[in-house]
Amino acid sequence: MRIKIVLITLVFVIIHLQLFSQKFLSPKELAKSREYRNLEEALEKPLKVYKLNLKRSDFAELPREIAAFRNLQKLELGSNKLKKLPRELGRLKKLQYLDLSYSRNLNLPKAMPIIIKLKYLEQLDLSDNQLRQIPREISKLKNLKFIDLSYNKNINVTQVISVLSKLEQLEVLMLAENNIKIVPVSISKMQNLKELHLLYNPINKTERNKIIGLLPNAKIVF
Repeated sequence: MRIKIVLITLVFVIIHLQLFSQKFLSPKELAKSREYRNLEEALEKPLKVYKLNLKRSDFAELPREIAAFRNLQKLELGSNKLKKLPRELGRLKKLQYLDLSYSRNLNLPKAMPIIIKLKYLEQLDLSDNQLRQIPREISKLKNLKFIDLSYNKNINVTQVISVLSKLEQLEVLMLAENNIKIVPVSISKMQNLKELHLLYNPINKTERNKIIGLLPNAKIVF
């Protein structure tokens, strides 16, 4: 009996290692790979799907079959009617890009325990969601390099900076059209930031010069 258990465990470990030994597609390879826009078609060959665009699919609930896309690196779910995310989404261990833009029905705090399971996530789009704050759990996405929080006009930029300053890998922060007049001095903690986008915010010249001084190594777009 013990031998049987050991053998079953060994088989499980081998399968697990084979799954994760498959390399990620490089950015160039990913750009050239096919983008699927139909869930049913993508499910015919789920392991060959690296990009899945389900924007404007009128989903109120994301099908649990999403877990079948074990090699998926880019998932676009913007402009749907999602209220929650299925637990199965957290099984997409290779996901690097997640678009949840214009998902105003989504309870983001309740979705975060699933999102933070995406350990390799590098890009997160939360634009146009009427956010006032962002969940503090976002700081657990240690590989996050890009986040888009644009078009959230009532967002608390001080709270945002407090959370995001814990992300040492973050390189690009999008805050366009958020009715921002003043950026807190605490943004100076984000010295690894390469780009800060502040387009269409009512920021005067004095404040702009202050921001430039706080982030001398970053490209700042006003």
